[in-house]
Amino acid sequence: MSNQAITRDEFEKRIVKLLLRSGLTDFPKNVKDQYVLLKSAMLVLRPKAGEMTEKEVNEGLRVWVDNVGQIEAIDHVTLRRALVDTGFLSRSDNGAVYQVSPSGPRLWQFETAVDQV
Repeated sequence: MSNQAITRDEFEKRIVKLLLRSGLTDFPKNVKDQYVLLKSAMLVLRPKAGEMTEKEVNEGLRVWVDNVGQIEAIDHVTLRRALVDTGFLSRSDNGAVYQVSPSGPRLWQFETAVDQV
């Protein structure tokens, strides 16, 4: 795991670069940028402390895909899978219930101020 948290300032700069200036067609190759992109999806999802159904997660991620991300190779299913694989979300064995992973993302952490973006 990284020893440094991604700051709000760094997050804001990177997300602008990724979504507005880079012309992304898929997930970025840089792992840190992948985490920034996924964190932006979590901010749109704004998960509550409790559990979310798959339908609730899908609806929130569709908002990100349609209005924020607009990256041709990323749909809500691909995004949901990436959020689980990287540790942003955990999911029940049957895939019906999701929650914010208690340990947080596996590789990069974020300052709590990022949640206010």
